[in-house]
Amino acid sequence: MSATIDAEFLRLLEKDVDYFKRAVEHFEKLIPRVCSPLQDQWRLQAQNRRNFSLDLEILMEKAENCVHRSVQSIPGKSGEESASF
Repeated sequence: MSATIDAEFLRLLEKDVDYFKRAVEHFEKLIPRVCSPLQDQWRLQAQNRRNFSLDLEILMEKAENCVHRSVQSIPGKSGEESASF
């Protein structure tokens, strides 16, 4: 993959992670508004979504590391340039 494609992938992944985090926070704020029998189910759903959000963050971190290594292995590129992602 080219550095441009890698940078675009990271940008989109970061945008997805941020969106998902906000969605989970919003979902958790709604829990007290539903009837008691549903609150436990919603709490479980919120936990599952929070876990998925953490998985996305781990994926993003691994992708960033991979991109930074590939950019640094290109002759003539320095690690400072890869920080612009």
